[in-house]
Amino acid sequence: MTMKKDSLSGLELERPAWAFANAWKAVAAFAALAFLMFADTLIAPGTRVLGNQGTDMFMQFVSWREFGFGQMSHGNLPLWNPHIYGGAPYFGGAQGALLYPVNWLSFFLPVVAAINWSYAINVWLMGCFMYAWAGFRGWKPLACFVAGALLMFCGPHFLHVYSGHPVHMAVMTWAPLVFLALDGALGMEGRFASRRFLGWCLLGMLAVAMQIFGGHPQYLFYTGITAALYTLLSAAVAAHDSRRAHRGGRTFWGCLAIPACAMGVIYTGGVALGAIQLLPAIQANGETLRSIPVPFSFASMFGFPPENILTLLNPYFFGDMQGVPYWGRCYLWEMSLFIGVTGLLVAVYGIAAAPRRARLAVQRKGILFAVAVVTFFLALGVHTPLFRLLYDWAPGFGKFRGVSKFTFQTILFVGMLAGAGFDALLRDPKPARRWAVGAAVAGGCVLLAAGFIAGFLTAEDWRGWMQAVLATKESYLPPAAFNDLGFAANAQAFAAAALVLPGVLLLAAGGLLWLAPNWRPALWILAALAVAEPFGFSLHTRETFDVRTIAPDALRGFIKDHPGDYRTLNLLPSGPNSAMSLGTFDMWGADPGAVRRYAEFMTWTQGGNPDDATQYVPFGKIDPLYAMLRFKYGFQLSNQRGIGIFESPAEPMAHVQIVPGCRVVTGGRDAIFQAMRAKDFDPRKEVILETPPSIVPDASATGGSARITASSTDWLEIEADTPAPAFLLVTDAYTPAWRAVALPGSAQQQYDVLPANYVLRAVPLAAGHHHLRMEYAPPAFTQGMRISLVAWILFLGAVVGWRWGR
Repeated sequence: MTMKKDSLSGLELERPAWAFANAWKAVAAFAALAFLMFADTLIAPGTRVLGNQGTDMFMQFVSWREFGFGQMSHGNLPLWNPHIYGGAPYFGGAQGALLYPVNWLSFFLPVVAAINWSYAINVWLMGCFMYAWAGFRGWKPLACFVAGALLMFCGPHFLHVYSGHPVHMAVMTWAPLVFLALDGALGMEGRFASRRFLGWCLLGMLAVAMQIFGGHPQYLFYTGITAALYTLLSAAVAAHDSRRAHRGGRTFWGCLAIPACAMGVIYTGGVALGAIQLLPAIQANGETLRSIPVPFSFASMFGFPPENILTLLNPYFFGDMQGVPYWGRCYLWEMSLFIGVTGLLVAVYGIAAAPRRARLAVQRKGILFAVAVVTFFLALGVHTPLFRLLYDWAPGFGKFRGVSKFTFQTILFVGMLAGAGFDALLRDPKPARRWAVGAAVAGGCVLLAAGFIAGFLTAEDWRGWMQAVLATKESYLPPAAFNDLGFAANAQAFAAAALVLPGVLLLAAGGLLWLAPNWRPALWILAALAVAEPFGFSLHTRETFDVRTIAPDALRGFIKDHPGDYRTLNLLPSGPNSAMSLGTFDMWGADPGAVRRYAEFMTWTQGGNPDDATQYVPFGKIDPLYAMLRFKYGFQLSNQRGIGIFESPAEPMAHVQIVPGCRVVTGGRDAIFQAMRAKDFDPRKEVILETPPSIVPDASATGGSARITASSTDWLEIEADTPAPAFLLVTDAYTPAWRAVALPGSAQQQYDVLPANYVLRAVPLAAGHHHLRMEYAPPAFTQGMRISLVAWILFLGAVVGWRWGR
């Protein structure tokens, strides 16, 4: 640890050497905590993967990982997923996270073990990165360790293990490193530190690139917003202090130049490094449901409910998702602020404990507190007037729902304040006794609140509050539960019991603070208590399920006994994406990356408005047009046999076939849908096009054949023979990124891929023999790959040059 004088306050402030003397101990301790949390799922997981059955790990991620890394292990980077939705972009969907290094465990381990280990490694890395950020500020090792452990097991982070969100947690992992890089690049006082500026920017670029590869654009976006806010506040504080220290000091814009430069370099470099993932994602979004403008009613969903601030005391006040189902608004994994009452108490101490003469220390904590407050107001979403303004005027806020995800940024900065509080206690525990009284009073108040709920409120009173939650239409518990007086009584007792533990812990923390000035081990016990509380909460929420339930044996057996190139419709609650695990093809799935045209068509066939297409379609009938999608078998629950099987009333069309005629409909989507409902429309005899073809077919001709000679995820090699001009119809989903390339021996040298019947692909063919390759080749992937290749070469060169310069 070295000493450095603050040029603004004139005080001597500790500044750490970069190689922390105790860093290895912290790294080992974080590894031990992560291992203890996940030990059974790491040593001998069998077929049990982390996550709750029925959440996204079960519905999506296991199948995504099996498909994506299964293909990569055979040397194929899958840009297209042919197994769901009639085909959809895969790599551009981002959530497969194929380029995130931690996920490369899937090359060496079974999918279950790889997912479980990726969770553990990400949680461990987050603790290490938080320790590094706190350590850079010169805090004591124990204070840095507490900050890291609190973030590892806080509610906004760890509850995503329950909900099965590995990509969310992967992106969160690197957020502390982004802010560490910003602090380092700014030189802490906002001065340009030329020797270290490049090194810190390179670290920030790496962190941003890892967030891009992590696979969740919304958390990436929210981290960027928070980083911009942090940069602006740092510049504002520097300008204010400059004017106080020197008459005619720097203006806000003058102080903003270096912070803005640092952030610009970090995010520009990070985007360039991650361009291979980011650009295809942007292009895929333009082809899929994500391209549909998000209405305010959708974007405003999942704002943080104000009453859930009670989760600061105990995350289970509204139920624990196990003994008593969560009856609060939305989903608990994004509506919890829990960091532990001990950690919260020390964070409050951290805000107020900075010495008044140490102006720089006050400013640093003030910035942390301000960012925590602002991000919390952002997380409230529609519950404040601010969200409407952001939706209308701020780019990006109208693209996502679930603004409550800002709670992670809030707790990230609260965790840093907790580290600051512990550091202040370790340096000077004398003021702790004043806070001991406050902690004891707070604990008493919480226990009184528990007694009031248990002893003075009736079950009828509690049901009234629960029905107020139901009236918001934001609860996903069945309405009958809110009318059940017995359930209300259980929920009331559970809420009262949930307040007992934080009350007792506050009393214990108060006692330890009282002892701290004369008995230093009290602070170590307080630190252990602060870590144990969220650790115990996380251990309680952790669940696993058997991956074999995603594709039951009965379903596997049926597929094995009925081979063929056809599509199914899986309406079973077990794994709508199971076709990816089974290697079959399904008409639907569970993925927000469904091709927009295809989703509109499927919504229309079920009687819905195609303008309101989403990934959620309630199937109530089998439309005759499904024959052109190759639909043959459907699966649904059956009381008698478990799995009920129904068959298409019409013979499914072939994967590729020759169609002699065409009809051009220029009236747009709805006119095409109307034309397909005409009695004389037969998809085996004509295709409906949106523009005149380059080759006019002979509708009276007969004969012709087509076959697939080779295929992969992203391409089909096709041979076709036709005695007259006709169309090659491919019964897979169309996007503009599909193209056809002539191979040797083909009668044509150029082929066009046109949208046919709004959702399929058609290629005009002249008479003769054709040999072609139809491939999914999004230009953004090639562009992104070139940008990233150059960026990584420059990045590695800069790292070597920086290291050599040191």
